[in-house]
Amino acid sequence: MKKIISIIIISVIAFGCDDRLDELNTDKKNPAQVPASSLFSNGLKNGFDILNSINVNENVFNLYVQYFTTTTYPEETRYNLTSRTIPENFWFSIYVDALSDLNEAKNLINSDLENEPTNPEELTNQIAIINIFEAYLYHTLVDVFGNVPYSEALDPDNITPVYDDAQAIYDEIIMKINTALSNLDESQPAFGATQDILYHDDLSKWMKFANTLKLRIGMRYADVDPNRSTSLVNEALSAGIFESNADNASLEYLSAAPNTNPVYEDLVLSGRQDFILAETVGDVLNSLQDPRITAFATPVAFGYRTDDNNNRLDSTIVDSPGYFIVWDAVNGSDSLSWQQGTFTISASDANLNPRVFRGGLIGENNSFVTHAKVGPALYADPSLPGTIMSYSEVEFLLAEAVERGGYNVSGTAEEHYNAGIEASFDQWGVNGYEDYISQLEVAYATADGDWRNKIGRQLWIALYDMGVESWNSWKRLNHDTLKPLEGDTEVTVPLRLTYPLIEDQLNGDNVAAASQAIGGDEKYTRIFWDVN
Repeated sequence: MKKIISIIIISVIAFGCDDRLDELNTDKKNPAQVPASSLFSNGLKNGFDILNSINVNENVFNLYVQYFTTTTYPEETRYNLTSRTIPENFWFSIYVDALSDLNEAKNLINSDLENEPTNPEELTNQIAIINIFEAYLYHTLVDVFGNVPYSEALDPDNITPVYDDAQAIYDEIIMKINTALSNLDESQPAFGATQDILYHDDLSKWMKFANTLKLRIGMRYADVDPNRSTSLVNEALSAGIFESNADNASLEYLSAAPNTNPVYEDLVLSGRQDFILAETVGDVLNSLQDPRITAFATPVAFGYRTDDNNNRLDSTIVDSPGYFIVWDAVNGSDSLSWQQGTFTISASDANLNPRVFRGGLIGENNSFVTHAKVGPALYADPSLPGTIMSYSEVEFLLAEAVERGGYNVSGTAEEHYNAGIEASFDQWGVNGYEDYISQLEVAYATADGDWRNKIGRQLWIALYDMGVESWNSWKRLNHDTLKPLEGDTEVTVPLRLTYPLIEDQLNGDNVAAASQAIGGDEKYTRIFWDVN
């Protein structure tokens, strides 16, 4: 497992449109007090932090894909982007907290390379690793915002960077990945096992990470440039992608603040009760008899009807599509049963403490007490890993590639679909995979919908708590899993984040040009690859 070392928490400003300039005032020409390796570790950790956070002030994507919903503050689940300056916080967390540190580390390493060092191969490997993770972060920025600063970004002397075309940035990202792969030398070290807090200097895993990112990007092109898609995917497959969960881009955190898992920080250290399981994911998992629900959520007491004297009465659930019930077993371990249609729980069963996975409504106030909570698999241990790319995702992408045709993917779509589900069960430590895929509602041949819905639905489940990528996959596949808000007839989940308001104030001309280029700075403007 990947362990974070104790690292120096620093921030080096990326580019000027941020009030953190007043706090930092960093002289980029004299940064020698901070080693490049510490900057790299910090930039890597900060990147994972923002992508794994569930803080409603900066990362709302688990809400957008309806894994979680809220109790007291429903504005974010009603897709209000401005009340908490969400776009600004997400933007600066990536640019300022992650990319700027990575860029400064690269500047220091390049400076060392210019001075005829004794370890040029090691330094070249370091640059390559930084470029791979930079590529991942810029890919995220494009997928979330569209056109963003790239060619003029990360310069504190330029507070008005131009916004590069999103597709042109993708081109640059691909070149960055290819250059990094060409330069990596597995026979030489890079940052070392301690400072490389993700793969501990296993360069073969960094290569798989880079190629798997290329695979994901290649599938982004599938509907807009099939030839480009085929070329990128086949290159990635030939070079070597994730082959098991051991390859996952999963960073394990430490048990002490400030290096705990962000979800632990948001749910436990904060002491808040803001999040519950969303009805959308709860209903899907219940109806499919999906045992992963026991990892994803903590069940809530059944909630008996009572008489005037507060005595429990037999309680009936009518026309249920399917519901898990957790019981206290006599031997001290819980048991799980599944009911469908109309069924009654007797008042006499109260001593068995029946509990259910009842999700809350999207866009509404919900009671924390009467709904299932986020599962302990996400927060019970502060050192639990945060994941940004998984083997399960890879298998679903391969299933999709087989369905589309033209890619050098062996096996059938069903085989890769099943492998994706199995990898997800393994990732979450849940048993019951064989029984699960034998159900008519899950088996590839008989599951509901076309291949976009079959694959998209199971990918959505597998990406639980990976909100950013789940949201992007939903935009691309347009699967029908997400629900409209109460009273609406259509799903109104945003398709992008709008540009930060402070950018409009301080870099207005370039923001205006970018807005015009993408078709309007609106939350329903599509990213270039989103055509479904």
